Amino acid sequence: MRPTVRPAIRTAVGVAAAAAVVGVALIGTGDLGWLSVMLVLTGVVYLAVAFVGAAILRANPGSRTGLIFLVSGVGAPVAGCLQAAADAAVHRGHTELAGWVYAATTPFALVAVPLVATYGILLFPDRGLGTRRRRALAWAYAAELAVLAVWALLATDATDVPGVSNPIGVPAANGLVVSILVLGPLSLLACVSLRRHARRDTGPYAPALRTAARVAFVVPGSYIACVVAGMTTGATAPVAILENCAALALGVAAWAGIARYGLFDTRAVLSRALVYGALSVALVAVYLLVVVALGLAFDGLVPQVAAAVAAALAVLPLRDLAQRRINQLVYGLRDDPAAAFARLGERLDAVGAPEEILPAAARTVAEALRLRYVGIEAGGEVLCRHGRLVPGPTERLPLPFAGETVGHLVLQTRDDAGPTPDERRLLSGLTRQVAVAARAVALTQALQASRQRLVAAREEERRRLRRDLHDGLGPTLAGIALGIDTARRAAGEGPSADLLATLRTATEEAVGDVRRIVYDLRPPILDELGLAGAVREQAIRLGAADIDVPDTLPALPAAVEVAAYRIAVEALTNAARHAPGSAVSVSLRVDGRLELSVADGGAGLPDGYRAGVGLHSMRERAAELGGRCDVTRRSPTGTLVTARIPLPSPEGSP
Repeated sequence: MRPTVRPAIRTAVGVAAAAAVVGVALIGTGDLGWLSVMLVLTGVVYLAVAFVGAAILRANPGSRTGLIFLVSGVGAPVAGCLQAAADAAVHRGHTELAGWVYAATTPFALVAVPLVATYGILLFPDRGLGTRRRRALAWAYAAELAVLAVWALLATDATDVPGVSNPIGVPAANGLVVSILVLGPLSLLACVSLRRHARRDTGPYAPALRTAARVAFVVPGSYIACVVAGMTTGATAPVAILENCAALALGVAAWAGIARYGLFDTRAVLSRALVYGALSVALVAVYLLVVVALGLAFDGLVPQVAAAVAAALAVLPLRDLAQRRINQLVYGLRDDPAAAFARLGERLDAVGAPEEILPAAARTVAEALRLRYVGIEAGGEVLCRHGRLVPGPTERLPLPFAGETVGHLVLQTRDDAGPTPDERRLLSGLTRQVAVAARAVALTQALQASRQRLVAAREEERRRLRRDLHDGLGPTLAGIALGIDTARRAAGEGPSADLLATLRTATEEAVGDVRRIVYDLRPPILDELGLAGAVREQAIRLGAADIDVPDTLPALPAAVEVAAYRIAVEALTNAARHAPGSAVSVSLRVDGRLELSVADGGAGLPDGYRAGVGLHSMRERAAELGGRCDVTRRSPTGTLVTARIPLPSPEGSP
């Protein structure tokens, strides 16, 4: 930034703020009409546009949009102040002086709203005039503003202050008032151009452009509404107020683009602008309050002097408070590390599942430092992310734990300068906490994966044992029993026959034991009918009314089949026991994971119910395989059991 630019920006903002303060002081005299009062107050609020322009220019001194916003933001408060001065001069009998003061208002009023309504929208955020259509619009705007300037400077009926005439007025210029009719349509064309640009833009700032494009239509809408109101009712005085408020909407949209989307990357300037803007508003509010309150009891300068002293005394302690609050808004918790660590701890403590820990940590770090993007990587894989990564520099901070790096925290700030020293110190502490969380998640996931492998291996081994017992030992024992019967018939009566009878009984008991063991290892119906057939058979047996089970299912791991079947049987049994006669529905589908639901139309879960052995068993069976089983109330009545069990990838299948 050139050495002369920063003082010029500071001076311009200072002029705007001083004009707003003087205007408010003139209100305190009680010599102003309602129109002048409203213009001063809208000029005070319009300081936000000057702050936006200053923020843009501090970040990009060559920005035409920043220059337009700054000039417009200075013009409105100065124009309001000058009109208030002209009104006060008329009230004190200085009509001729009031005319010259009002004439000086014209150029400031011209660069206030009309400049933003045309070029501010056409060039936002920093577009050029590359196309023939845009260049034609720019020339049309220049011609319109020139005609409007001639009318405002020379027309005899352009003044809004009663009793004031234009000292340089020329009656022939009064006809140029029709130029106001063109300003609304031209501003509308600028809005259409910005809207088209926002729709085509696919970059990281597209949301900010779309927000500004939508809000910008308020500006031509206000012009057209004012023209319609003036032509139908003849009330033209409120036009300036509506124009200021409409143009202010565009400044607010630009400010939202800076604060929320990082449109101009101006955090430092934005923080300073917000602080001084808040102090300016507080100063004006305190001054007006004291002037109005004391004006009821005292005459002369007493209310104004007391109001000035009260405003100064009130603003001094407010500065530190405003600085802290606005720094928190712009920079997050950079200046309050304890609050950042406390928020991270609260977020991690509140998560309901291990898979939610790292997303909560990434979101907390991003919010604590107002970062554009935060991601957590481990093993070359992005585990979670928060925010939107845009083209530009990023930083990878290691996540240290017990002398090793368990992953990296990838972050992107809202400007290219990267984290400040204060932010780096806070990040150093936060990364250690995130590393602990990442390590805990990794251990939990490893434990869960090991548990799933153990359960899968157990069920596969049970399926093998059942097959061996059913197809091997079972037929062997049956054959032995038949052989014993043959031997008994051949031996006839005698001690040998009694011994063979005893052996026959023992063999039958062994066969029964084998059958019991086979059933305990794995429900035989799963091997006979498959999971789909088994669930359908159980649902029919227990009287389910609506059965949505496919005829066939893809090959599933033994552990998944057993868990789903046991959960289905338990849920259907509970429905038959606790909601007899109600309609029961069963649904089973496989789409990347197995989903089972059993619903009944009974009375539903009672208030304060405690889960019994059956519900605990269903939840544990799902949790063993990395899934979950939820038991909830249905609306309006009934109970719903939903089980979701993930399926291993084909290469990871047992």
